[in-house]
Amino acid sequence: MSENTLAKEMQECREYKHEHEGDHGAENVEMYSEENGRENKRSKDLPIDRLSELPDSLLIHILSFLGVKHAAMTSLLGKKWQFLWAELPKLEFEFDFWDKNEKPDKILNFVEGINKTLATRSENYLEKLKVVFKYRESFAPDVDNWLEFALKSKVKHVHLSIIFSEEFYTLLEMMYSNSSLTSLSLRGCILDPTGTIQWSSLTKLQISEVDLPQTVVEKIISGCPVLNCLELSECWGFTCLDINSRNLCKLWVQDPEFEETKHILQISAPYVTSLILWVTLEETQLKLINISSAVDILFCFTGFLSDLPSDNVLSNTKEFFQNIHHVTKLQVGPGPVKALAALVLDGWQLPQNTLRCLTIDMVGHSAETIPGILGLLEASPHLEKLFIDSIDPYALDEDWVPPAKGDLDCDLLHLKTIKMSNLANPNLGGEPMLTLARIFLKRATALEQMRIWVNIDDTSEFIMIGQTLLTYPVSSPNAVILLP
Repeated sequence: MSENTLAKEMQECREYKHEHEGDHGAENVEMYSEENGRENKRSKDLPIDRLSELPDSLLIHILSFLGVKHAAMTSLLGKKWQFLWAELPKLEFEFDFWDKNEKPDKILNFVEGINKTLATRSENYLEKLKVVFKYRESFAPDVDNWLEFALKSKVKHVHLSIIFSEEFYTLLEMMYSNSSLTSLSLRGCILDPTGTIQWSSLTKLQISEVDLPQTVVEKIISGCPVLNCLELSECWGFTCLDINSRNLCKLWVQDPEFEETKHILQISAPYVTSLILWVTLEETQLKLINISSAVDILFCFTGFLSDLPSDNVLSNTKEFFQNIHHVTKLQVGPGPVKALAALVLDGWQLPQNTLRCLTIDMVGHSAETIPGILGLLEASPHLEKLFIDSIDPYALDEDWVPPAKGDLDCDLLHLKTIKMSNLANPNLGGEPMLTLARIFLKRATALEQMRIWVNIDDTSEFIMIGQTLLTYPVSSPNAVILLP
């Protein structure tokens, strides 16, 4: 190191000490005897670099809180730091898709950056490798090398996400047999194993936006003995999920939003306790064979529901509600509620269930979904908590028409907590929130708290809605209405 360079670093250290330690910086200055002569004069004010004296393992742990991008900047601190950042236990690389000044070779630089990082890293233990980028077929050898390196480093978590790309990456063959992986997330990656799948330690698997043939699904289910969570989001190509593992307790299945091929989706998962189910409106024929252990379910339709639900939509809605009598926690989207309203008005009566907590998502402020809500409540005699939210509080205003079904046929004996959000449209006189509130205050005989969030800026309208609420009869002596 030249004398000028050393002098510059000394000056930077002094400035840093002065800025961050003030007068206390003297406590960390190494002093030399006068016998050291000129060397002592040059270095007497040089702070001890106590950070660099720490063990590499501790420095790597400290750098792990910075992330790859910021940790890499420490390579400028000195020779000891030059490649230390590459030893982070978690390597996460995410391409910046939103850079307005994106250059044509930016993605090439991104890929090359990962290559260089792995080239400078030892094959020590790697906890996680995450790569999110726009894939090209020419990058296949690079991705193969990344995954091979990760596997040799006994990686536990792999997240490979290909987005904004019309090309798919075919997963490296050696990925299908591994005992160190505990979680695997793949997006836009083709799974085409030549033999069996052996993921003996895998507990969480996420696959999205790819063709997933039935044979591959069966290999996955049989090759993951300790799998706890399986998420198949916007995948296609399979028709049956037959899961008999006692370890798998969470299942997420979501049809592609623009699925155009009619198909059957048959699910038999007797030990799954949590189920998330998004099905296309017209194309999917749902068959729930056995979900007897499911206690927590989310049910939605992908796409938009027309004014008149088709026979297939009504059939799927019936199929679902006829198989959830044992569920204690349910969340339903706008589509199923709207279809349920049509069934209720047509005279269909829902089977009784054991729900304790119900969440309903609505769209807009129309009264047409209210019969569906009331029908579901009548079938839920044990309900304790109810949450209703409009997911589109700025929907176009409509003329308010009182619902065809405007009251419950029974009291809600155990309902204690109600929360409603974004349901009061000032242009509709506070509807549909006021209609629902009137019914609930009348029928919830054990109600303790009704909390209502309204998106209204006009103070006079807010006061009017509050005053209207106070005119409604309340059957519970312990009821408290909160209008924050």
